[in-house]
This record gives sequence, C-alpha cells and structure tokens, in this order.
Amino acid sequence: MLAITLFFLSSCNISVEDLIIAPSLTADQNAILTIIQQENTERVMLKYPVSGDWRTPIQFFDLDSDGVDEALVFYSVSPEVNARIAILAVVDDEWVMSSEYQGDGPEVNSVELLPGNDASILVEWGSVNPNNKQLVVYSYLDRELRIGFTEECSDILKGDFNNDGTLEFYYISRERTGERFLLKYAADTGGGYSIVSEIQLHAEMAALLALKIMRNSTGQQLVYVDESIERAAAATEVFTLGSSGLTHAVAEKDFDIFLLSIRQPEMVCRVFSNISSNLMMIPSRASPRETIADETLWNYWYYVQGESLKYYFATFVNIPLNLNVVIPDSWLENTVVSESEQEMRLFVFADVFTGEAVFEIKVLRVEEDQQKYEDLGFKPIQRPGGDAYRYLYRAGESCSVWDERYITEHFYSVTN
Repeated sequence: MLAITLFFLSSCNISVEDLIIAPSLTADQNAILTIIQQENTERVMLKYPVSGDWRTPIQFFDLDSDGVDEALVFYSVSPEVNARIAILAVVDDEWVMSSEYQGDGPEVNSVELLPGNDASILVEWGSVNPNNKQLVVYSYLDRELRIGFTEECSDILKGDFNNDGTLEFYYISRERTGERFLLKYAADTGGGYSIVSEIQLHAEMAALLALKIMRNSTGQQLVYVDESIERAAAATEVFTLGSSGLTHAVAEKDFDIFLLSIRQPEMVCRVFSNISSNLMMIPSRASPRETIADETLWNYWYYVQGESLKYYFATFVNIPLNLNVVIPDSWLENTVVSESEQEMRLFVFADVFTGEAVFEIKVLRVEEDQQKYEDLGFKPIQRPGGDAYRYLYRAGESCSVWDERYITEHFYSVTN
C-alpha cells in the first residue's frame, strides 16, 4: 500500500538550519534534514516542485513494497548549479542515505509516482530557460535510484492517453541545434519507458508556441503543435496516433495543414469551448475557398474531422480591441469592413456594391457611457466578462434576422 506523507512549508527555498529549529517538524523530517546537512559541508536549500500534485521537497513513498516508506528529497548545495535528488531508507529504525544524485536542472518542475507494477518516479527538471526541460524516469532497485528513461524537451504533455492505467508522454525535442524538431510519444512498454513513435516537425519550425492534445467527437486522439516559424509567422501542425504510430492529419483537397495555417504569431490555435468541448479550430489568413474583397481582414477557421481538415467559419479579427467576430459565409464575397472615418473603434461592414452599412460594431472602454449609442439603435453584445472593452452592434436594413442572430450568438473575444 502506497503511503504518502506531505508537509508544507511557507517558503520555496529554506535553509536546513531554519527547518531544524521549526517546531512543526516531525522526528523523521528532522532526522532526514540532519543527515542531508551532515553529508554536505556547504549550505543546503530544499527545492520545492513548482507544479503537480506533490509540491513538497521531502516526499515519502513505499518504493519497494516492504511496508516501510522511503524518503525522496530534493535540494541544492551551494555553489552547484543543478539541484540534487536523494533517497533515504530506514535501517535498524534509523534513517540512512541510500543514494544521492545530481539532478538535470536547477529547478524541480514536477515529481510524480508513476502507476504500474514497478515503483517508478517521474521528475521533470527545469532551468531558468522555460524551453529547456529534462524528463527523467527513475526506478528504485536494490535501494538505489536508477535512470530508466531520460529526454531533453521543450514541452511535455502527460496523461493516460490510451486508458491502460499508466502515464504516457507527448513532448517536443531535437538532438542538436539546427536539426529539425521532433514530436515524440513515449509509453511504458512493459520493460520500462521507451519512445513508441516519433515524427519530424516542419523544417521551418523555429520554436514551440504550444502543444495540445484532445479527442474529437468520434474519440480520435489529435495532437496540435503550434509553432513559431521562419518569416516571423506562426503555423499549426496536427497529428493522429494510430496503430502505425504518429501520422500527419491531411487537409481536404490539395492543401497542406501547415501551409494553410500560416498566420501572424499572435493568432495561436484556440479552443472555442462554447461551441464544443471537443472541437479545436485552426486559424488561417489565406483561404482556399474563394477570393474576397479584402482577405487581409479575415481569418478562416478549420477543424480536423477524421484525418482531414474541414472549413468551419470565417471571422473578422482585431487583436488590439479583442475582437473575433464570426461572419456569415454569404458575406465573404459581397461585404467589406473598415473602421469609420468619423469615429474611432466603430467598424462598419458594408455592401461591396452599394456601400450600404450592413452591420456595425462599436467597441467601448468599460468606463465609457454606452447610453448615447443605445439611443442611436445600438444593442449590447452579451459575452463573458473580464475584458477591458464592451461591444455594441447595430444591424442595417439589409441584414437578415438570421445573420444578426448568427453574429451575436457566435461573437468571441480573442483569448489565449
């Protein structure tokens, strides 16, 4: 039976001397800290994991299933850069240092006991550079920690993705600077963790923006990689995991998902949760659907269905004002949008042939009075709070009731 004892301290890095005199320490904690200090002549600082369920520098696990807990301790020793990890065990009713190792980074991002038959510990080591992480799986054999799996990566997703009772990992890595990035999938194959599948990311990828995973409405597992690329732009790649390993999702017709999704860096792939909890859409500045009057003002959104990319809808986006307005498809070829020359932050959607205003959106700062605009026929657009702006609209005579309802019900702010 796994036993876990946690204690909480108020500071992220506290000296052993301070801890020893603290009245809240148990006898076991006091003995463990004393042993660590005796083993090291320099100043010792306990290291707190910065995320995860287990956030204390001393953690107790029954790693060898003998009914007695071992102690796992994280700390740093001045002037060393990297933190340390140590295991202490009880021998003849006394705590003794079992093994001590140099960690793979100055910070402990997270620590986790992995489910399964063998006692394995996952430690994610971090550095001052958030893009440089070390994923290490330790096993406990013959009273020693042994490294069973280690990989340097820029981001990690952990979870029981195949519902087998063990954790799996998706992460981004590359062997050397200048080489192409890889998306890797690692799992416990029965004899420990190993890389089950890997696939090269696009040659233009310069850095990772975000790594996401979700299941679509059919239960298919999809992995989204948002990338900073050359040309000062961003793009998204989408992968599926099947019996043959990781494969690219393909776009409909002759379009490549990566090329289709190239956009300005601020337009990161986002989930519109009020549409569907299992629908993630990819924005694109270049649409293969039709030629429109001013394509630079529009974004087209696609989603993955099966292994193909499908068009969903188009939006007008203004990043500084937090606008992301869904546009009816029927407007794409016969409507243009511009900011009013008479009034700031008033956007007018006009008929491209007659110039008549079809729809107007006014953006107000929260401190501005909206009553004068309501007197002119503007109506507030209801949306979640927490924004610096409020939004009002006025539908023109040529705007159908259906189009008005469609826009107001599918009005979103741009959120990360």
